[in-house]
Formats: sequence, structure tokens, C-alpha cells
Amino acid sequence: MAILQHELQHVLDFAEGRLTVLSYLLLPHNWRYRWELREGLSWDRLGAEQRASMAEALWRAERSQTKGEVAAALRALIPWA
Repeated sequence: MAILQHELQHVLDFAEGRLTVLSYLLLPHNWRYRWELREGLSWDRLGAEQRASMAEALWRAERSQTKGEVAAALRALIPWA
């Protein structure tokens, strides 16, 4: 289910016009998966894979026994959460 959430974020990005096949292929920024929760982090400045990885991490955090701070921080960052 977490991987499905990851892929659905890509669908949402395409549907909203935030991402196109060409922009994904031409901008290496979209290929980065690594991210770190920190102050000043902006959803709009993240690449496609970073946004999708965060959506996946939110799904996992909300279902973990220790969801607390990580889930709250991700919900604050992800616009649809």
C-alpha cells in the first residue's frame, strides 16, 4: 500500500500538471529520492521522486506504532495531507 501511495503521487503530479514525461526525463532533480525533514523544506522545490517518497513515508508513518512527530511533520509539508 505504501508503494501504491508513492505511485499515486506521481499520478497526482501528472494530473495537476506539476510533472510531464518530458520534464521528468530532462530534469535530473526529479530523479532524486533522498530527502530529510528539516526547517525550510518546501514541497514545491522537491523533485518528483522526493514528493512520491514523502507520500510513501507518510503512509508508513501513519500506520506505525510511533507515528507522532514524523507523521505530523509530513502532514504539515504535504499539501493534500
